[in-house]
Amino acid sequence: MKQKTLIFALLLFFSPTLFSVVQFSFSSFTGLQMKQVRADDSFTFIIKKQEEKKNYRWSLAGWLETKEKMRLMDLWLALHAPSPYEFIFGGDYLTGSQTPGSSFSGGSLFFIAYASIFGLELKGQLKAPVDYWQAVFRLRIFGYHDQASNITLHAGVRTRQGTDSFRNALTGGSISIYVAKFFGIEGKAIHLFDSTPSPLGTQFSGTEFDMGAFIEFSFVRIFGKYFSHPSTLNGSEISETGVRFGTQLYF
Repeated sequence: MKQKTLIFALLLFFSPTLFSVVQFSFSSFTGLQMKQVRADDSFTFIIKKQEEKKNYRWSLAGWLETKEKMRLMDLWLALHAPSPYEFIFGGDYLTGSQTPGSSFSGGSLFFIAYASIFGLELKGQLKAPVDYWQAVFRLRIFGYHDQASNITLHAGVRTRQGTDSFRNALTGGSISIYVAKFFGIEGKAIHLFDSTPSPLGTQFSGTEFDMGAFIEFSFVRIFGKYFSHPSTLNGSEISETGVRFGTQLYF
């Protein structure tokens, strides 16, 4: 009994000291944890800052690597993008009537070469109702190539040969619209300025309107058009109307 009383008295005497020791130990442990957390945050901030610097750092090795990637991308685009060069060869058969005059028929051949948006056309028409040859510069202002919906401007020279010979400057435009993947409609308007006086002293000028539709099978286009060509020959009005059917090949 006396021993228990003595132990109880000792606990009461030393309890404040023990509480202080425990409290000090707990405070020290908590402080160490907070310092560790602050140290971790500082380390994370430093690492993050270094990563940001690394992302924006210019280096010769990085520049060479980027240049090589861009070269490979350009090569891929060059292999998969449509060629800027386009060649078209075709011909058609036409039949119609001239007022005043009679019915006529004939045909024409043409060749067109494109380099990107710039093109050159050479065309000859035979016996319908007169022969002519023309050279035309083309400028595509809308569309990637001829086998796509496009708007193209025309400017050139035409030499007309019949009972008399004329040379006219011409300008105009054409439009093609794909209604479906392999089917479309197209139209063209050309103005022929007054020709230089012919050997017989006459002049010729006129306007041409063509409209029609086409269907394509890969590199082959089959087309049909209606045309109306009102003109003036030495002050007299002439009108040519008719239809033409033909084929053109794309290379």
